Amino acid sequence: MHARNGHDAHRATAASAPEGDDLLASLESGSAHDSGSAHPSASAGHPHRYRRPLLKSARFWVPLVILLVLIGLAIAGFLAAKQLYGHAMAAKADLEKAIPLVDTVQQQMIDGDSAAAKATIARISQLTASAEKETTGQLWKNAEWVPVAGPNLVAARVVAGSVNDLVTHAITPLTAIDLKALMPKDGAIDVANLQKLAATIETANASVTRIRTSLDKLDRSALIDQVASGVAKLDAAMAKIEPTVTPIHNALTILPKALGAEGPQHYLLIFQNNAESRGTGGNPAAIALLTADNGRVSMTQQAGSQDFHNGRTDPIIPLDPETEALYGTKIGRYIQDSTLSPDFSETAQIVRAYWAESFGTPIDAVASFDPVALSYLLRAIGPVTMPAPFGETLTADSAVPLLLNEVYAKYPDPAVQDRFFAAAAKSVFDAMLTTHAEPKALLTALVQASNEGRLMYSPSDKAQADLLAGTPVGGNMPADNAKATALGVYIDDITEGKLDYYMQMGISAWSGQCQKNDPVLFTTTVTLQNTLDPAVIPSLPVYIAPGRFFPKGDVSTDMYLYGPVGSTLTGVTINGQPVGVPGLTHLGRGAVKVNVNTSPGQTATIVASFNAPAGTYGALEVRQTPMVKPTPVTIDTPGCVPGKK
Repeated sequence: MHARNGHDAHRATAASAPEGDDLLASLESGSAHDSGSAHPSASAGHPHRYRRPLLKSARFWVPLVILLVLIGLAIAGFLAAKQLYGHAMAAKADLEKAIPLVDTVQQQMIDGDSAAAKATIARISQLTASAEKETTGQLWKNAEWVPVAGPNLVAARVVAGSVNDLVTHAITPLTAIDLKALMPKDGAIDVANLQKLAATIETANASVTRIRTSLDKLDRSALIDQVASGVAKLDAAMAKIEPTVTPIHNALTILPKALGAEGPQHYLLIFQNNAESRGTGGNPAAIALLTADNGRVSMTQQAGSQDFHNGRTDPIIPLDPETEALYGTKIGRYIQDSTLSPDFSETAQIVRAYWAESFGTPIDAVASFDPVALSYLLRAIGPVTMPAPFGETLTADSAVPLLLNEVYAKYPDPAVQDRFFAAAAKSVFDAMLTTHAEPKALLTALVQASNEGRLMYSPSDKAQADLLAGTPVGGNMPADNAKATALGVYIDDITEGKLDYYMQMGISAWSGQCQKNDPVLFTTTVTLQNTLDPAVIPSLPVYIAPGRFFPKGDVSTDMYLYGPVGSTLTGVTINGQPVGVPGLTHLGRGAVKVNVNTSPGQTATIVASFNAPAGTYGALEVRQTPMVKPTPVTIDTPGCVPGKK
């Protein structure tokens, strides 16, 4: 009884022993219990402290389970990472093969090789579908939440899906467009076919918009070099495709109605003379009325500057106060100055008012063309012979010197000159409608003309105007800096002659938009050179160099320099000397007017600086007056990364 009670007492004491001893104590208590012998201290009157066996203790199992879970998670993470790495490498390989093929198929489409383009598209589709599949599994999506790795996985998925979207919904529909269907046949364009093509291009444009939105949302600061490189390659491909898809979409959206699919449309075509520069080109030497009805376009009336009331006391329409402050009232008092503003929609309003006053015909849109653009068309359609009494043959090489220089010696009468310009425009216009030009060559000419601001179109229809807003063909600068940060250089020849035929302009633009400064600095440097040979001055026709207000051969130029939206002028220099001219505001931009005189052989350098508040700025570009000679433009944006704003 005593022994049993002692053992029970020992069990009770052991059961109540405190937790928390070290591993050695646990092992000791376990050994004593297993041998069944009493601890020596028991005989000395000390109660025995019983320890629970290690294998039954939570102190052993909890850490062990946690360790095993961590090891399991590590193994699972390693296997998942290995699997993700395999998916990523497979997608990377597919995309590296697919993205360069986008350039290939675009060139094949331009070359008109539809069979090769379709074969290339089929190959791209296989690669992009495979890449998208590799990056859309559940494991991939779950890992997108992991810090550091997550943004890179998101970017890889976006790139893979975007390229697949681009091929499936943009490039493939574009191959269905037959360029020949856009060309006139028997003097008319099939507007029903244009409407079908418009629906096709709408799909492509929606795809391009989706992709651009997805790319703009990426956190590029978190990307590793390999992923950033893939995004940059897609950016580069989009940079080539967007300028193609968007204009085609806009054109095919506008053209059916513009060509009279819903009833006759009336247009004014102004022919700008670059030998006497104005903001968007030059003095409007001739104006023609075009009528479009169910795809058939005809030139129904022609007029010259002498057919309008010029030199009036007040502008023909109320002017925007900012326009008047910068350009004066002459922009609305002389039709010859109606093209001063860089906003062609202002010109269109003035010209429509003049036409309505003199002829009364309702006008649906105003378009603009110049002799340099006409020479581009002649490259596509070949030589064109003008009708009697002129009988001149216009070629791609002869049109510009004939129309902008030689005509003044051949036909001294200004009224005859205007008729000559009108006859030249009509001859080329008729040839474009009736000559079976190669579609690629004709479209290339039109695209070049529009990109250089030599072909502009300002409709009265708001939906059409919205599509063209901010584009060179719309003839207006962007309303904000989001997609493009545009600087402007526009000139007005006040010499009373045609000496801009000899002027050469060069532009360099600098921006600190990627240098994290507030305010942001923008600088425009313009060189303006009078290339006239002094030896020919005595033989110049009076209409080219009258020498009334300036020495014969000298050119006086009013130059208008624009900063980005929201900017203010900080200073102007001419040939290194500061010029005290006030900064103004026009079109939401800082603007300034300076006058520059150049004698034959002289060059003037004008530098204008603008400050703008810190913010998001799109790629820097320059809009300028299209001149007779090409204007080289250089852009410098230190710190900017391609594809980032």
